[in-house]
Amino acid sequence: MRRYKAYMTLEASLIIPMVICVIVMLIWGSYYMYNRAILSQDCYVLAFRASVRADAKKKMAPSEYVSKSSAEQAGAKYFGATKPTFSAAQSGKEVKVTGETGIRTNAMGKYFLKIGTGWELKATLKAKIRNDPKHVRRVKRLMDIGGKLP
Repeated sequence: MRRYKAYMTLEASLIIPMVICVIVMLIWGSYYMYNRAILSQDCYVLAFRASVRADAKKKMAPSEYVSKSSAEQAGAKYFGATKPTFSAAQSGKEVKVTGETGIRTNAMGKYFLKIGTGWELKATLKAKIRNDPKHVRRVKRLMDIGGKLP
């Protein structure tokens, strides 16, 4: 009975690390897309809620609301990324929320195609401050007045 020893050929020793590198890059790309979508969503939710709070009876400043509720909004959704930071600014009747985070890319050590600094993500979304109840009341009143006309 013959025994065969498995030897790795030169081609396989070059191709297998390249395939592993490509798979890791695809995983990092999916981290990037997922975290970018979540960051945009969180920025919009914070901007919308801050615009509602700015117009409510409480009169909470948008930057104050964002700083208080950003940790709760971000939660533990960001996978493979640093903890996001959010900031808000108000100009006129518009609230702008900016969120920043980064993808950590130190899993491959000193591999030949390793990304050196990682990927930085930044999203900026805006929401208008509107007084919706006042607008609805005005439209309803105009419709009531228009309904009474002959």
